[in-house]
Amino acid sequence: MKAELYALTHRGNPGDTAFYRDVCRGVKSVLELGSGAGRLLLALAAAERELVGLELEPALILFAARNLRALPQSKRKSLRIIQGDMRDFELPRRFERVLLPYNALYCLLNRRAALACFRAARRALAPGGKLVLDVWNAGPFQRSPTKAELDDDAPVVTFQHAGCTWDVFEHSRLGRARQRLDVNYTYVPRAGGVVHEIPIAQRYFLPAEVSELLDRAGFVVEARYGDFSRKRFSARSPHLIVIARTV
Repeated sequence: MKAELYALTHRGNPGDTAFYRDVCRGVKSVLELGSGAGRLLLALAAAERELVGLELEPALILFAARNLRALPQSKRKSLRIIQGDMRDFELPRRFERVLLPYNALYCLLNRRAALACFRAARRALAPGGKLVLDVWNAGPFQRSPTKAELDDDAPVVTFQHAGCTWDVFEHSRLGRARQRLDVNYTYVPRAGGVVHEIPIAQRYFLPAEVSELLDRAGFVVEARYGDFSRKRFSARSPHLIVIARTV
């Protein structure tokens, strides 16, 4: 149940699917790190493309497998999901694209883990391959006078699932000195029943840190965008989207 609730809460950002389709156009091999419930895998699956999702959580892998049954057999046969840690993985082949979408970088709770992930991604790339990632831009957040404890009295999202209407409430605890954001989602069924909670720990990285870590991992930043329409990145952009190539 929790895997389904998580996936229904985190459905990506407007425009991100079209953006990743575009950066993978004409590409024959793609690896997605932190593939979750398979949202992008569904969008990127193609008969002529080898597509691999790497996911750590077994419950999300099972949920993704169910979701991917909707694909025609011609697309499913070249797609697989494997269990693995994005900080340390070795695969038998290399890819033209490695994707790290939808704030997955922030699930790595320190600089060492982020650097290890970037180095593993570089090992997985074919010569001339590219790493593509997106996160919310932490620069304005870090500078804002945000309270240490944040509660939403109103649901942040409401959806239907398993015959119930679920209201989702968010409580956040901020540790600005450590760039740490711990979020707890509470799922309340309106008709009564079991309340579920899903904690998500994040360590957000500032834009300069992302560039520095990519450089240390052996990447050259090719482009930085502030949204999925490819608007140039600025300090006030809502997102940080990076395309980096191997040196």
